[in-house]
Amino acid sequence: MTGIPTILITLIPEISRQAGPPRAFYPKGFKLGNCLGGPHQDDLQRKVLRDALSRWEAREEPGHIWEREYPEYTGYDDSWKKEMERG
Repeated sequence: MTGIPTILITLIPEISRQAGPPRAFYPKGFKLGNCLGGPHQDDLQRKVLRDALSRWEAREEPGHIWEREYPEYTGYDDSWKKEMERG
């Protein structure tokens, strides 16, 4: 019987590594609460999710965490506030 493949997206890889997840993905430098990207960074969020999902077929040792940097991550994008003010 085969289970449902899962992947952990972690922002604290040191702690996650101890649990030995079968698949884990770490978007380097992302703040807590922004595991897929900053608010209103829709394109980046889709990109991070696609990258994480691409690890589903990986057969790695438990505890290995795949890392990737995203230079477009700003941590917080408040451009939506200006758009709301404009109406």
